[in-house]
Amino acid sequence: MQNKLTLWQRVRSDTPAFFKCAQLFGIGLVGLGTSLSQVAGMSAKLTTALISIGSTITIVAQFAVKQYQPLNTKPDDDIK
Repeated sequence: MQNKLTLWQRVRSDTPAFFKCAQLFGIGLVGLGTSLSQVAGMSAKLTTALISIGSTITIVAQFAVKQYQPLNTKPDDDIK
């Protein structure tokens, strides 16, 4: 039994704890890359890579959805 979520429902749904930590890590990378881009001696490739990687981690982690229903929903499965 899989629920098909729309994009808006997936973005607004509750996120698991691991992916919340991943979002914070990604936001930290974006902040680091943005602040280092203002330093005169820093490479533009490095700062662009930090911003891109951090943004990707943050966006991908946002689409994780916490499941409230058990994965195995067959009623005849008994735990022995």
